[in-house]
Amino acid sequence: MCQYNVYVAVNATYYAMNIIDLLRLDIEDIEKEYTQIAAALGNIGLSNYESRIYVALILKSHGTAEDIAELAMIPRTSAYKALLSLREKKFVEETGGRPTIYHPVPLEEIRARAMNDLNGIFNKLNTVKGLLSERGTPELVYTIHGKKKVLSKIGELLESSKKTFVISSPKMHDIRNELSNRFKDAVKRGVRVTIITVPSIKVPEATEVFRRKSLIATDVISDSTRAMIASDELDLCGFSDNPLLAAHLENFLYMVKEEN
Repeated sequence: MCQYNVYVAVNATYYAMNIIDLLRLDIEDIEKEYTQIAAALGNIGLSNYESRIYVALILKSHGTAEDIAELAMIPRTSAYKALLSLREKKFVEETGGRPTIYHPVPLEEIRARAMNDLNGIFNKLNTVKGLLSERGTPELVYTIHGKKKVLSKIGELLESSKKTFVISSPKMHDIRNELSNRFKDAVKRGVRVTIITVPSIKVPEATEVFRRKSLIATDVISDSTRAMIASDELDLCGFSDNPLLAAHLENFLYMVKEEN
């Protein structure tokens, strides 16, 4: 066994020296070359170790896992995993025997496959180019059921607001009990928080508060881009991140706010 290990080490050194002589590079230059090629092969789906293994196989044309690990300058256990993955990705073929001998799939076959995949991606992109400009952005409305989820969504909108947050609701008592701290945090970080609610209800911290009678639904606008409308009991709501819908609802709320 000792003689076999010495034999493997001598052979690995021999092949490494041949490559150094052939390319006229020192060890640091070879490491740099491996790193650059590995980064390029990463663009077609190979990990760093897989790239180094494949380059080593191209240089050597075939070899055992131990031979390739030495040449690729990676741990032997990692080489086995990388070779298995390369075989599944059809970059490597193997022949039976003990030990197993690995061969690289020819470069032209890899090139053709990569180009076909890339061309397919760009063909798909070309078919959808300008599609939304022609048809308009779809106005999606998401439905949320359950009071707890509706209150959570209001809190999420409040927490993610950067500039403005407008809420009109006759249920500010429930909203304050659930989200009081989030209102405080929003005001502290500079969000302009506007609350429109019915008279005589205590409200959470806000930049401005307006009192109006006969409010029915709960309406929320965040940063003039996201909108939510909830039922009178806060157990059902519709949400949209369409800026046009949000702007339309915001204009309506400002009209309500400015009523005498």
